[in-house]
Amino acid sequence: MNDSKKKPLTQRDQVDPEQEKKNENTGLPLARILQELTPSIEDYLKKLSDNQKKIIDADQKIAESIVRLINHITSEKTNIRLHFHPNTIRKKFKRSEDSHHQRVKKIITRMRKKLKTFEEIARFLEKENIPTFTKQGRWHAQTVHRLFQDYPDI
Repeated sequence: MNDSKKKPLTQRDQVDPEQEKKNENTGLPLARILQELTPSIEDYLKKLSDNQKKIIDADQKIAESIVRLINHITSEKTNIRLHFHPNTIRKKFKRSEDSHHQRVKKIITRMRKKLKTFEEIARFLEKENIPTFTKQGRWHAQTVHRLFQDYPDI
């Protein structure tokens, strides 16, 4: 073969002199080195395999939990009302003949007709020192909103 047609040595083809010196100093043949490393490699691969199995088991449990959750949400027995469901209405209607309840209902009705927000109504009830129905706590927009939904005549 013509020497002029030989490919030049790439960096991968070149031998690192330091590495070659280390190999010469160990005096161990490659087969013996591999034999000594085999138990460590096997142990590493076993641990890797065990970890992969644990990940698969965890993923399987997550998938099963998601299926159970979906089945629960979509079952007829559930008490969860999803807000995006078109038939979401409150079924319990509170009716009270108590004068305090009637007064609060009138205030809410009057202010809603004036296009006041639930937050504004709650602030008004607080400012006027009108007690809540439990006589504890404070008026909040959420409470006013719930009352507005609970009473069909408001």
